[in-house]
Amino acid sequence: MKESVSNFINALFGTFLSGFLLESLSHMLPWLVVSFAVVVCDLCFGVRKALLMNEEVRVSRAVRRTMGKMLTYFWFVCMACTIEVASGSVFGIDKWACLSVCFFEFCSIVSNILKPKGYKFNLRKLFALVVSKAVDESKEELEEIIEKETEK
Repeated sequence: MKESVSNFINALFGTFLSGFLLESLSHMLPWLVVSFAVVVCDLCFGVRKALLMNEEVRVSRAVRRTMGKMLTYFWFVCMACTIEVASGSVFGIDKWACLSVCFFEFCSIVSNILKPKGYKFNLRKLFALVVSKAVDESKEELEEIIEKETEK
């Protein structure tokens, strides 16, 4: 009797778990593809930046850093998609998680584009400007977001 109850519970749990995992994977796949695409774009622009600035480009270092980013972002997106499925797909957590990954990579890409031209992208001042515009307390100048770097 105990064995049949145990088998029934295992079968029931296995069915629900496999359904949950399949639904989570179906949510994850598009977001993982998008995350992969933006990380590869960041890699390309990072290599381009290094070449334009006459820096040494080591494939092993570039791939290692890219794989580290990719792993971190993939786990973040997987966690967000799993939470989204567990919550009943109500909050859009997966969308916001992927958009945050895209935003961070976009900032990195913009920085990689501007650095060889002698400019520095200041994310902190951009954030302060956006917050000040939203709160409407103080108004900073747009010129402080992208600054001309001084030669060392």
